[in-house]
Amino acid sequence: MTVALVIVSHSTQLASGVAELARQTTKGVVPIAAAGGSGQLGHSNEDMLGTSADIILAAMQSVAGPDGVLVLFDMGSALLSAEMALELLDEQQRATVMLTYAPLVEGTIAAAVEASLGRSLTDVKRAAEQTAQVEQLRKLKPITQDETRPEQTEESETIPMVGEVHEISLTLHNPAGLHMRPASLFVQTAARFRATIHVQAQGKQADATSIMSVLSLGARQGDTIVLRASGVDAQAVLEAISTLVHADFYETPSTPSTASSVSQSSPAAATSTPQQPNTWQGISASAGVAIGLAFLYTSTVLDLSTVQQRTVAPTSIATEQQRLQEALQATAHDLDLLAQQLQDRVGKAEAAIFVAQALIVRDPALHETATHLIEDQHLDASSALAVAAEQYASQLAKLDNPVLAARAVDVHDATSRAVQRLGGQHTAQQDLSSLSNPIILVARDLTPSDTAQLQPEILLGICTIQGGATSHAAILARALGIPAIAGLDESLLQRIHSNDELGLDADKGLLYLHPNDEVRNALTQRITERRQQQSVLQAAVQSNIAPLSIGGRRILLRANVGSKAEAEAARLWGAEGIGLLRTEFLFAGATTLPDEQEQRIHYTRVFQAFRGDREASTVGPIVVRTLDAGADKPLPALERIIGTVTEANPALGLRGIRIHLAHQHLLKRQLRALLLAASDTGIELHIMFPMMSTVEELRTIRTLFTDVQAELTQRQALTPTASSHIPLGIMIEVPAAAVMATELVELADFFSIGANDLLQYTLAADRTNATVANLYTPMQPSLVRLIQQIANAGHRAGKPVAVCGEIASDPRLAPLLVALGVDELSMTPTALSAVRSALIGRTAQELAMLAERAVNAKTVAEVEAICGAKWLT
Repeated sequence: MTVALVIVSHSTQLASGVAELARQTTKGVVPIAAAGGSGQLGHSNEDMLGTSADIILAAMQSVAGPDGVLVLFDMGSALLSAEMALELLDEQQRATVMLTYAPLVEGTIAAAVEASLGRSLTDVKRAAEQTAQVEQLRKLKPITQDETRPEQTEESETIPMVGEVHEISLTLHNPAGLHMRPASLFVQTAARFRATIHVQAQGKQADATSIMSVLSLGARQGDTIVLRASGVDAQAVLEAISTLVHADFYETPSTPSTASSVSQSSPAAATSTPQQPNTWQGISASAGVAIGLAFLYTSTVLDLSTVQQRTVAPTSIATEQQRLQEALQATAHDLDLLAQQLQDRVGKAEAAIFVAQALIVRDPALHETATHLIEDQHLDASSALAVAAEQYASQLAKLDNPVLAARAVDVHDATSRAVQRLGGQHTAQQDLSSLSNPIILVARDLTPSDTAQLQPEILLGICTIQGGATSHAAILARALGIPAIAGLDESLLQRIHSNDELGLDADKGLLYLHPNDEVRNALTQRITERRQQQSVLQAAVQSNIAPLSIGGRRILLRANVGSKAEAEAARLWGAEGIGLLRTEFLFAGATTLPDEQEQRIHYTRVFQAFRGDREASTVGPIVVRTLDAGADKPLPALERIIGTVTEANPALGLRGIRIHLAHQHLLKRQLRALLLAASDTGIELHIMFPMMSTVEELRTIRTLFTDVQAELTQRQALTPTASSHIPLGIMIEVPAAAVMATELVELADFFSIGANDLLQYTLAADRTNATVANLYTPMQPSLVRLIQQIANAGHRAGKPVAVCGEIASDPRLAPLLVALGVDELSMTPTALSAVRSALIGRTAQELAMLAERAVNAKTVAEVEAICGAKWLT
């Protein structure tokens, strides 16, 4: 293998010519791809001058290999397209790509020759840059790939600090620098310590505990940041942030969805699409093709600049400041809950944006600015917050980093919640979660709050006026394999109405209103081809999955799901069963709790989605968790039945199994629906109950289940399988259950460790509270020991023990969990292949050594070191 080259030029002919010259020079031994032109045709049907991130992305992917890719380009403006393409790669691919300002022709030839000799990517880049005075070129605009930015010509004034000052310099190596998610981790880490800490970059200085100040630095990959701290924990906070930066903010590779991979590699994508009137050209945000009915959506986010400014009397200033503080706190709490719900359903990466938004509304700078506006200008709370938020959003929007500039929408999204809570202004709301028919969503823009409502199973495509390939809607669309176009003309919002038929060709960025027969037939053919390719790929994935055994011990890899679409994804990724079906997510958007028949239909759809066209006997079991509501999982539909429960500490109140026992008719209804759905589909049903604490609770639950099953069997409503033994298990989520595991396992058929709750209850650290986030880590030695104790109790009784939740999706932790005795890991479907790879090749002796070292560890740092030890990789 050799280093590959990608040639980027505003001219298609120039890029192709340089690539051909380099191929001839090296006799074709170096992989070279040309990425020229904008991909759009001018009046003379010639490719218009310009560059396209999509074309560059395709070129990178076409030549990608283990030795890396070097990207050369003709003019500085092409860098933006190249950086955008780089952002669209998953992080594992991104780490093997470098950009260079070397002269296009001379640099390409030098790089090609060096690559043909088998040199490293760094050597190839150096050879290309030696062909000109690259240092002079760097001063025009620095490269963010493993390069330090030139020194700033204007240094910001150093903010004075009290006491002894500690200082360190760190270089950012993560792909996008201090964008939203890394910045939120940065701020959370800084806020945990008793220290005053400032960060400097780009000649600007910021409070390290203010997310908006940190974002406004515009720090990118390759930048050096300077941290200065004083106070009791000054040295400790610098060490903690240093660890965070050196770990690249724990940005793990995101696995592309299979559907996306199919659409990008599909030969159909290269075919020409007929033209017709009423056609709009946009930017491809997620490849694919769709035909369906339009749904015109108006976002609920306020335009902060248009919020009417109202004043108050001087005597009301203190009251308004108190209202401001309460609204910000309540909004932050709402965002914490939303982040947790989304993490449980989709994954940690997708939920991180709401963690960051919670930090925005908690930001001390935002609060201070709004408070001063109330005091100085006598604005009411909503007006002051709108003005302050708009100021910070404008600062972000002006940054030259498009990824960071696009995060201005997060400031608007988060703060508009608080403004509306204050009664500043209200917008007409459309509930995306209530949609039931397949649609192509058309909107001016989609905020994170909007995307959190989307139901992948009914979403055929997304079309937006604003946004781009790095918007939240685009990220979600690519993750789910949903075609999406951004950057469309504003006029279409006047031309398109809900229920109009649309044709969406996201491969080419084209949107058709009322597609004619020629367009419809062409798109339909490509949709059919993609589905056929997806079926082939799905079959290939499933046929290549061999049973995973370590030392003769069978390890099962299953999936966590909360919808029909996720059940299909679990089947596609080769899950050996569903290890956790979160039934509360099926009803999260409902205003009333579904009756028995409605629940039966819901469960049947999910069961069938996982089974597909396979024989029921060949499909792994589906483990269903009964309704788990309360605390951080509020369910409006449930409140209509049991009433609003006000609790001083909801996490220790009426939730999980406690609701079942207090309202047994609800549990019986759900159990009947589950048994009937299992009979309808023939799947192997397992049922588990959340938040179990005592033997008495489990005895009561088993009695209730026996009564329900006997009633349905007497009515001859069940198949023989559903009327026979159904394994009943419990979630081990509270320390009491872990302590009583030996007694509980006598009544339970299996254990499933809910590590998220078990961790927060063991450490007494609310997982939605950022101030104790340093405690909430799965590397806690106490959690490691508890998991081993639970696994040992299960094994002594011959009962299987599973782990579901975020830690089971982590390839670093999977070997440790198996070493501790866990038999089954249940995870986000897209994590299955990475976790399998992390376990393949492990030996029983190796895992025994890992377990011994881990259970004897005394600190989080020791557990982290053990999990990352070289002898384990």
